[in-house]
Amino acid sequence: MHVMEGRARVACSPTIGFHHAGYHDGGGFCTFNGLVATALELKALGLVDAVGILDMDQHYGDGTDDIIFRLDLSWVRHISTGGNRNARQRMLEHGREMVVEKFAAVDLLLYQAGADSHVDDPLGGYLGTEQMRRRDADVFAACEGANIPLVWNLAGGYQRDASGGIAPVLGLHRNTMNECIRVYAAAGEQAASALSRVAVPVPVPG
Repeated sequence: MHVMEGRARVACSPTIGFHHAGYHDGGGFCTFNGLVATALELKALGLVDAVGILDMDQHYGDGTDDIIFRLDLSWVRHISTGGNRNARQRMLEHGREMVVEKFAAVDLLLYQAGADSHVDDPLGGYLGTEQMRRRDADVFAACEGANIPLVWNLAGGYQRDASGGIAPVLGLHRNTMNECIRVYAAAGEQAASALSRVAVPVPVPG
């Protein structure tokens, strides 16, 4: 809500497991579709006219498409790169331009930052660690530069360390957060620097 009220430009929802849940059923570790539920709630509150969903999980957001189709949500723009080799490649090569091109007109973009796209993930496997950093940075930089309100959430990630823990997945999620902080903090510093150079007239006693 802070983002929609203009009190923040970006927010993270530390939640996971959405895009395989369809209109009638859950699926693939997803109990309900929080992406579409968020869009519907904001629409009902009159806070948005159009919402974008950028799903960068390794797997296709079939549940999201199912709900959009069944409810005829023409005001929701959904792009899922899962299973779409062309979309993946375009995001790698032209990520910032693609985000602006597809989502410049939305009132809010929901970004699902899948960690299972990592090359070492047992259910994923096409991006290295630095490529994932660049993927996330491109999304954040595009939204910041085009003034697109953004909320991102965690997604996917099935790697395990030697003891069976999820440290590798947490490390990838941490990288996403670090890129978010880096991009938006840098933009804030630039804005503050520009503001400090603005000459403010000082009243002269008459």
